[in-house]
Amino acid sequence: MHMQLDCPHCAHRAMPAAIKALTSPWQVRECRRCACRIGVPWWGHVLTVLPMMLVLLFGLVTQDGWWLPIGLAIAFVAYFMLRLVAVPLVSREPDGQRRF
Repeated sequence: MHMQLDCPHCAHRAMPAAIKALTSPWQVRECRRCACRIGVPWWGHVLTVLPMMLVLLFGLVTQDGWWLPIGLAIAFVAYFMLRLVAVPLVSREPDGQRRF
């Protein structure tokens, strides 16, 4: 399992894992090495939020409250793991090129 933390511009580790896990598609972060603007794609956000939404939807439909906290805890862990492993960092530079 390889965490995708490399900058798309300089190919070095761009940020700590916790920062990437909390980054949304609407946020722009700077690579700590080359200072280029990077972020996560919108499809990655949808992919990682989907397990939580499914657990919440299933909980509302079944009206069973005992499994909902356990399901949400598992979905929360899945959110962070998917965010770190499956979602790449993408360029947020206006032209997609490296800033000099």
